[in-house]
Amino acid sequence: MFCTRCGTSNSNESMVCTNCSAPLVRPGETPRAQGPAGYDRTPSPYSSGANWEQNPPPPAQSSQPYPEYRSSYSESQGYQPYQSTYANQMPVQQASASGRAIAAMILSLVAIPTCFGPLLSIPGFILGKMEMNAIRAGTAPRAGETFAKVGFYVGIITTIIYCLLGAGWLALLTIGSISNSF
Repeated sequence: MFCTRCGTSNSNESMVCTNCSAPLVRPGETPRAQGPAGYDRTPSPYSSGANWEQNPPPPAQSSQPYPEYRSSYSESQGYQPYQSTYANQMPVQQASASGRAIAAMILSLVAIPTCFGPLLSIPGFILGKMEMNAIRAGTAPRAGETFAKVGFYVGIITTIIYCLLGAGWLALLTIGSISNSF
């Protein structure tokens, strides 16, 4: 059943809306005129004996529970529930980072101090890029975006540093072998 005030979907057993606390009107049921809040129509046993006819309640302001929706309610058509586009959507739950994003970050960070740098950083930046593409496409949770970016960028930087160190080491070996031959 939908709330006529905010359009939130509620269970059929609910008496009030779970979002705005408005009383729910069931389909096929005519809304009742309600007196002011806290006014009881039955006399109290402790009252001075005044009955209902002698002290009528103040007139109700409206027979409709929600004046802003009077145009959507028609006696000849019956109850027309408010249909909101938000009522049919599932609530969005915050998901945690995916394993691929976490693995990308860990591989790239572990590659820095170890001697297996390129063997760990290359898979790290590949996994990071795959996860960033999946987040952009909407197939992976957005919570892993930071992990994926760290894995991608640190993996690239670590790979470049190790490649430069390897090239420098080969250059030193070449220079050393050339100098020994003379």
